[in-house]
Amino acid sequence: MLRLIIFDLDQTLLDTLRRFHHIYSEMIGGISWEDFIKLFREDRLDDLIREDRAEFWEEFTRRFSEVRHPEDRPIKGAREVLRELSRKYRIVVTTGRRVPPEEVWRELEEFGLSEYVHEVYTLMGHDGVWHRDALLRRILEEHCLSPEEVVFIGDYWVDMDSARRVGVKAIAVRTGLEPDSRLLEHGASIVIDGVWELENVLSKMDPDDSA
Repeated sequence: MLRLIIFDLDQTLLDTLRRFHHIYSEMIGGISWEDFIKLFREDRLDDLIREDRAEFWEEFTRRFSEVRHPEDRPIKGAREVLRELSRKYRIVVTTGRRVPPEEVWRELEEFGLSEYVHEVYTLMGHDGVWHRDALLRRILEEHCLSPEEVVFIGDYWVDMDSARRVGVKAIAVRTGLEPDSRLLEHGASIVIDGVWELENVLSKMDPDDSA
């Protein structure tokens, strides 16, 4: 029986790609939107980083949480699906940002999503760059849940790989511009266009869902 749903934040619940481009471009000395999108799709943003990559991304996530972009917005259907799912399941939001959870709560509130989220976990205090397997294990332990009672929704291949390492079923969304093949290769059980399709998918996965 499904009890808890873990959502990634950026490009899963929030469209922050323009903000990502703005901060990344600023830190590397400039890159066009078109070139950025090409590298983003190919997962090659590390190619233009001249310094220590772990330090770069730690500074990036710090800056990323401090600013907003005029085009920041909830992903289509995010508010509606969170509202409906929060009535049946515990909703946890996670992020690869190394910031205090309070900063994520503030952003969720700004975009009208906070009232449908029960908990927020960030990578602050965790090792590694993007992987969240240790964070997922912590969530399972703190809620006394087995992997079979949890599903993780994300947009990046690392999200899928993190879930696979923990034994949690992962659903991938295409709003992060990742190719299906990469998401499936790293552990996605299914790839959907976006969170607006999630209720239908979960109703088929969870036989105890009476919706």
